[in-house]
Amino acid sequence: MVILGGGISGLTALHYVRKLHPDCSVALFEAADRLGGTIGTDQIDGYSFDWGPNGFLDREPLTLELCNDLGLSDDIERANGSVSNRFILRGNRLRPVPMSSPKFFTSDILSIPGRLRVMMEPFSVSRSDYVDESIYDFGKRRIGKEAADYLIQPMVSGVYGGIAERLSLQSCFPIMREMEDQYGSLFKAMISKAREARKKGKKSGGPSGPGGWLTSFHGGLYKLIEGFHEHYSELINVYHKAVKIEKSDSVYRIEFENGNSVESNKIILATPSNSAAELVTSLSSELTEALASIEYAPISVICLGYDASQIEDSVDGFGFLVPKLEGRRLLGSIWTSSIFSERAPEGKVQLRCMVGGDGDHESMDLSDTDLTSIVTRELSEVIGISGEPELVKLYRWKFGIPQFKVGHADRMLRIENELKTLRNIFVTGNAYYGIGLNDCVKQSFKIAHSLF
Repeated sequence: MVILGGGISGLTALHYVRKLHPDCSVALFEAADRLGGTIGTDQIDGYSFDWGPNGFLDREPLTLELCNDLGLSDDIERANGSVSNRFILRGNRLRPVPMSSPKFFTSDILSIPGRLRVMMEPFSVSRSDYVDESIYDFGKRRIGKEAADYLIQPMVSGVYGGIAERLSLQSCFPIMREMEDQYGSLFKAMISKAREARKKGKKSGGPSGPGGWLTSFHGGLYKLIEGFHEHYSELINVYHKAVKIEKSDSVYRIEFENGNSVESNKIILATPSNSAAELVTSLSSELTEALASIEYAPISVICLGYDASQIEDSVDGFGFLVPKLEGRRLLGSIWTSSIFSERAPEGKVQLRCMVGGDGDHESMDLSDTDLTSIVTRELSEVIGISGEPELVKLYRWKFGIPQFKVGHADRMLRIENELKTLRNIFVTGNAYYGIGLNDCVKQSFKIAHSLF
């Protein structure tokens, strides 16, 4: 068994192959000189900067079980209570996101007509059957255009770095579609689910998914990757970039850029989908085309360190998102040092900002100086910052977040059908069934479970 790709998906696949099939010979190959993909953590002058994702929701038992298997349960850190304070920028002012029905009625995120339109959601027109509706069209149909612009779109850009008009509701937020189909109304669904959750003593969550709490590790998310390396270093090979896969009878031959090659009767492709497309060109043109058709949004993560005295407004909360209509380059800001401990020295603040997304591919062409200047200026206009940051760390991801655009389910069907034809080659990663860490863990577990 060969696993190609040493990000969270490949490492999880390695773990579960060893756990579920201890007699199976397995090796993992990673192109880079390190493991983790977009997961990384830098410790600089008392600051802890995450390269890409900064946590996961603790709602998935499989991920918590994985942490326990790796001996990391004692290192888990849940976000503090301030994570509930979230904001959306509208009219150059941060407005609290209402987390309950009473607060929504008095919130100024939406105008009075906009709030009244949301209240009419139970009477909205139903979706036509068999339509792969965009998230934006769903939001506009169910809760109105204003709510779609100022609630749905920023949420989508914050999660996917995407444009709500282009992304598939069915593929990105299947639970929302299921709630409408089952209950005929999101409000009715949430009331029913809240009742069920209360009976079980659990938190119900919202229409985008089950409840969960943002979770990381003391010192940063990369501790998870270090756990994998500690357990499986003898099975891991870095600096091994696969360039080609060929098949002869039932055996696959993988060639590497360094001239080495290996043979295996089973392969798990845990690379980004565009890289997987390049590897399978000699196996299937249909599979190559389907994998290559999954697009990515670029994301730049800009981590800023300030002295607390430089910031005028309170940053006691999760952070804020910026609707597209506000006309800014900034997608949002996460107030990391208010969420997790030891992310900044005493008396200092870490602010983590995102620029780019599917609507701003040009941001990748900006110099570090220009990108930092844009972020610090826009951030200062929102929360009032005096002076320059004492520390700046940039992380650029040209292929940052997969975009599950309208038609993604059909693309996945094509991929699944070709994989069945080829036999014994599998794909896992955030480009297929979900972009979150939990999604990657679940998919890799499912593949490892079905190997034999």
